[in-house]
Amino acid sequence: MTTKNIALREDVYKKLKEVKGSDESFSDAIEGLLERKGSLLPLWGSLSESRALDLIEADLRSIRSGAKVRR
Repeated sequence: MTTKNIALREDVYKKLKEVKGSDESFSDAIEGLLERKGSLLPLWGSLSESRALDLIEADLRSIRSGAKVRR
């Protein structure tokens, strides 16, 4: 099997290291991530530092407080 060297930023390397299993190689981890088409993993945390998240949460609270409970 041939191998290729790739360069990763330090922050990307750390994230990949966290994602991969202890019994898994980096190649296996990358392959698994690439096979997850439609995965929400790439979106994880994308709004964590965004003002949009605050607006979404405020809208949800407003909607929930105005909802009527059926009995």
